Amino acid sequence: MTMQRRPNNPIELKKQQVRKYSRNGVVSVVGGVAGGVLLGWALSAFWVFMSLGLIVAVVGGAYNWRKVQKIVNENHNY
Repeated sequence: MTMQRRPNNPIELKKQQVRKYSRNGVVSVVGGVAGGVLLGWALSAFWVFMSLGLIVAVVGGAYNWRKVQKIVNENHNY
């Protein structure tokens, strides 16, 4: 693993991109669910905010998952 911010190695670059989008996907899923639960609990409109949080979680997770799949399935001849 290199410590360069922009590695010249294309495999290392793909690894960094996958890590970035995987981390973003986890953050959006956890943030959406936790935000929905906390707002629903705090404002006593649980189902409204929970469903909104789940929508944010699914959309954010799916978006970042597609980004990771695109990077992983990209075909290069080195």
